[in-house]
Amino acid sequence: MSINKDTIVAIFLLLFCGIMINSSFDIEDPGYQGMKASFWPTIVLCLLSIMSLVMLVKSMMASTDSNLNSENTNSQNVFLKFKNASICFLMFILFLGFLDYLGMLIGGVLFVFGLLTLLGGFEIKKIINHLIISIITIGIMWSIFTFGLKVILPEGEILRIW
Repeated sequence: MSINKDTIVAIFLLLFCGIMINSSFDIEDPGYQGMKASFWPTIVLCLLSIMSLVMLVKSMMASTDSNLNSENTNSQNVFLKFKNASICFLMFILFLGFLDYLGMLIGGVLFVFGLLTLLGGFEIKKIINHLIISIITIGIMWSIFTFGLKVILPEGEILRIW
């Protein structure tokens, strides 16, 4: 059995989830009616733990041998190898940077549309699909959080709703 990158990442994620689940018990309960403040973070961390455990088992069962020392690590190859992940991180940084100005609704639609377009292609039919998908998904998510869960989301400077 060889240790590959997926095994290392899965072990790291399991350690991270364990530490964060343990820390979630220290979240102060404000005393509001309903669920405790630590409920959703714990649920998300448990799901991430399960997925990380599945990743660990699959990586240990994989028969491919990947040598960690044999890779070329110059910056151009790393960027090309992780191009999609780099685009996602850069878009997310832009999303967070403009969140105070655009708000969650407009910023979320632009973020999802931008990611889908940059990663999915620039054909006119795809762009229309990306626009429809981004408006519907972010609109539903925004509605659920705003009206269903009564969460105050950033509204931004452009669109003042309340």
